[in-house]
Amino acid sequence: GEEIDSLQKSHVFNMQKLKNSELRLAEAERKLRELALNIKMKEELIKELVRTGKDAESVSRQYSLKTAKLEQESEQAKMELAETQKWLQELESKELRDIPEKAKLQKEFRKKMDAAKLKVQRQATELEQIVAQMKHQQTQLQQRLCEESEKKKELEADIQRDQQQIKVGFFLFLYDKE
Repeated sequence: GEEIDSLQKSHVFNMQKLKNSELRLAEAERKLRELALNIKMKEELIKELVRTGKDAESVSRQYSLKTAKLEQESEQAKMELAETQKWLQELESKELRDIPEKAKLQKEFRKKMDAAKLKVQRQATELEQIVAQMKHQQTQLQQRLCEESEKKKELEADIQRDQQQIKVGFFLFLYDKE
């Protein structure tokens, strides 16, 4: 009778131990699924960061090309302006017999010079606008990068904590098995 009673108590104790182990195993499996989900989120975040970086590089390249083109056009306009001024000075220093023709040429050159000046001013304004846009975009990208970096740190900390909890749960599970 005593032996049967002892066996029954041992059986109940072992069944309780098994139930506890199964609960811990289920908890470890749940945490493993959460960890897998967190890892997937982190990978997506990293892809997004890479994509954002590539977008920024692309925009930067486009602005650089446009800026270089505008600078080149601006230099060309300045050269045209200087050339027109030189022609105008030469024309004014020459003694032309035909006064009306001289006046006509002077008027034409002045028109060309005004057009060249206007072109240089417009290009300078356009360059200033591009630089302002670039600075604004740079600020936005820096803010976004900081935010994404913070999210990444938080995710890494969460994953680290989850991994520790899973390890502890797994070791407790193994310990209970023994």
